[in-house]
Amino acid sequence: MVSVFRDRLVTCARSIGRSLSEKEIEAFETHYRLLREWGRRMNLTGLKDEEQIVRRHFLEPIAAADLVGEEGRLVDLGSGNGFPAIPLKILRPRLELVLVEASEKKSAFLWAVLRELHLEGARVVTRHVRGIADLADLLPCRYLTLRAIRVREVLKKQTVSILEPGGKGLFFLSADDAESLRDRPVAGLRLVATRPLPTGPGSVVAILEP
Repeated sequence: MVSVFRDRLVTCARSIGRSLSEKEIEAFETHYRLLREWGRRMNLTGLKDEEQIVRRHFLEPIAAADLVGEEGRLVDLGSGNGFPAIPLKILRPRLELVLVEASEKKSAFLWAVLRELHLEGARVVTRHVRGIADLADLLPCRYLTLRAIRVREVLKKQTVSILEPGGKGLFFLSADDAESLRDRPVAGLRLVATRPLPTGPGSVVAILEP
């Protein structure tokens, strides 16, 4: 199972011009294996096809990794199964990683992944976030990542600075959702660019800055 995943991961990464080290590949394999093992007990992902899992969960953060520097705090909002943040941490090991997840079950899974990968400077915060004030103790950060949550609802009522000077928000969204941010800044963050993701024309990473 894992060997097939390895082959597909390496092939997909090469298709976008990215090469992975053996250490990185092994870490991605571990994350995938735990996703499968825990998924037998709880519904962790709606994706069942392995090719879709590789492209959606692993290839997207690999494709966006060059947008993230080597250091700084990355806060991932609504972490779910750890995507895109854990793959980004694998590729940028000196980042300080904070995974924010409301579900206790998913938080337990995230802790299991962090422990097995021996990722230093990474932790899980189990918390319901209804507004940016609920993240006040974690902000400002260098990077804020999120996927598949209602952006404006969570980031409205800004009461603290979200990003450090020079920081970035990396929102993994549909192209339509990203485009809706162009003329409507979110919590003081403005959309500066979008980058198509290798999962298809409907998926992008929206890049926001203060």
